Amino acid sequence: MLRILLIMALGLVATLASAEKITLANGDWAPYMSKDLKMHGYMSHIVKEAFASEGVEVNYVFLPWKRGFEDAKAGKYQGSLIWGFNEERAKDFLFSEPVAQLGTSLFHLKSKSFDWNEPVDLKGMKLGGVVGYAYGVEDLENKGVLKILRISSAEANYRKLSSGRIDIVLEDTEVGHGMVSKLGLSDSVTAHPKTLKPRKYSVIISKKIANAQHLLEAFNKGLKTIKDDGRYQKFVEASRRGEYK
Repeated sequence: MLRILLIMALGLVATLASAEKITLANGDWAPYMSKDLKMHGYMSHIVKEAFASEGVEVNYVFLPWKRGFEDAKAGKYQGSLIWGFNEERAKDFLFSEPVAQLGTSLFHLKSKSFDWNEPVDLKGMKLGGVVGYAYGVEDLENKGVLKILRISSAEANYRKLSSGRIDIVLEDTEVGHGMVSKLGLSDSVTAHPKTLKPRKYSVIISKKIANAQHLLEAFNKGLKTIKDDGRYQKFVEASRRGEYK
């Protein structure tokens, strides 16, 4: 019996030692991901658990979004999270099955209400965004129909909004409400009830990595596993209760 237990223990050690290890570029986007949150936020937790279920150990490096994207694109890291699909990114990355579907709200001063039906109706307005973020209206931005003034700090956009330098801040609904509350702007800033079309977000794997397809398939399989066994929803609900703060 002792011999059998010893063999099993050695086998376990060998398995752990041979576990595949990867590094993904991550960024600050609370409540989804942040170096300051427990488990780096529930979205980081989901990604890590999905990979772990397939024997892949994930390490995160937190960087500004643009730098993390470019480093992963160059193959310095195996990939990054989480990103919306577009054709330009797909030239350099493989996209996983969607990890989340998030909506983008239009935050504005309560004193400057407006209405719109289609994104093109926002033409002529100064929209505030963040470098490297996708809002689902990039086709109109590239054509010059919409002007998105992009800066590196999401928080600074709300200060620009308060001072009247921009008309709208494009931001994920939950993130935006949290930021407005944090900055003490709840009395002056609100979100338009209509949101831009919800966007699907994925883990991206650099095509520069030799085993990119393997990692993609491992993640997709692991994601299905944690959805099927209830862990995915458990993490989401824990975040809503504030357990990752």
